[in-house]
Amino acid sequence: MKKYTKYKQSNKEFDEMTENIKKLCAIPSISKYDENNEFPFGKEVDDALNFALVLAKRFGFKIYKDKNKKYGFAQIGDGKKIIGILAHLDVVPAGDEDQWISSAFDPIKKENELFGRGSLDDKGPAIINLYAMKYIYDKKLLDKEWAIRIIFGLSEETTMLSMKEYLHDFGEPYISYTPDGEWPLIYAEKMVYHVNLCFPKIENLYLKAGEVVNQIPDTLYVKYPKVEEITKFLNKNDYQLDKKLSILTIKGIGGHGSTPEKGDNAIIKFLKAFKETFSEYENNSLIKFISDNFSDNDFELKNIFPNYTDFSGPLSANLGIINTNDDGYILSFDLRVPVTHNKNQVYSDLSKYVAKLNKKIIIDPIGFKPAKYIEKDNKLVTILMQTFNEGMKTNEEPLAIGGGTYARIVKNCVAFGSTKYMHLMHGPNERFTYKEMKESLEIYINALIRLQEYDN
Repeated sequence: MKKYTKYKQSNKEFDEMTENIKKLCAIPSISKYDENNEFPFGKEVDDALNFALVLAKRFGFKIYKDKNKKYGFAQIGDGKKIIGILAHLDVVPAGDEDQWISSAFDPIKKENELFGRGSLDDKGPAIINLYAMKYIYDKKLLDKEWAIRIIFGLSEETTMLSMKEYLHDFGEPYISYTPDGEWPLIYAEKMVYHVNLCFPKIENLYLKAGEVVNQIPDTLYVKYPKVEEITKFLNKNDYQLDKKLSILTIKGIGGHGSTPEKGDNAIIKFLKAFKETFSEYENNSLIKFISDNFSDNDFELKNIFPNYTDFSGPLSANLGIINTNDDGYILSFDLRVPVTHNKNQVYSDLSKYVAKLNKKIIIDPIGFKPAKYIEKDNKLVTILMQTFNEGMKTNEEPLAIGGGTYARIVKNCVAFGSTKYMHLMHGPNERFTYKEMKESLEIYINALIRLQEYDN
């Protein structure tokens, strides 16, 4: 394996790189799919793609934009063996803006870090990988048999349709990684199972929270005639009350749906307080479901899914959205299921539990992403792990996580970097430290050099 290259950007180039991350993060590229729209994932998402492609063209790279505006890529080299870098430019919503030190889409650079939605997930890592490619390109370190292609997906946070369109048109890269996970490397990703549960309505209780299922909801809006009574069981900093309109706003802390224990779910907080306030509802199916399955900082749903754990960890559940309609409440859950379990088991066990609780509850599966597992001694894993450990002077092992990345839809691909603080993704004050930016750039440069030895 080639000698590890130490690389330190000039202050000018680092400032330029962080400024480009900042500009890209200022684009509110929340993906919302509409096949009939000129911009199928939204105008802002297309703006983000154009920004990345223009930057790559300025570096001298070849660029390509899908005629239907569903993806784009930038490439150096002409070899048949393509090293793919699978990045995404869409982001989750800001959440509660009051919890940000600035607006989520008005990013700021402080002394040691950059704040903004997408700084970690995944715009910052995407730009850093463009600069890693620039180093390879400028120093002429790419063998003629190889090409490096960074592919920009536009709907990773939702359906991954954008990257699936690319794979349909161009096929899979020879080898690849996605800079959209956690250091050092992720060799196993749990299955992602999204499901709606529809519960009967409680008279005069209206609830609304959450925008996307894979984000911990930080704000819940409640309308109820006796809403003031509930505040007795809430901390003063956790709510705002409008007595005149009988509206209560519950405040929590957002975060990534794969790590529900890292946040403070506003929906769960309220429903527990509701039970404490009105004991006559303790056997109501919605109230009982929450109180029986979401004890303090426990999101494994052991009553529903007993023994759901393996080498990839236990099952976890994020209650991401609640809406009220004429018939009742629609609760949207994001389940991260251990690798050795399948979606049929999940549906069967959930159905059995719900049937005993209340036969009127409706189960509606709304999304599924398969688990990903690659052996630790796989050559791709070996090269990347050795590169990380050498660069960081550590002896770490690859990880299994609940987070879902593009690695799960591409065979010879793993999630590789770019942070140790994955729980900051999807939450307030998402940020990328300058230290991790610099470390990541050097690691990616060396990875792209060494991956050209993949066949040796």
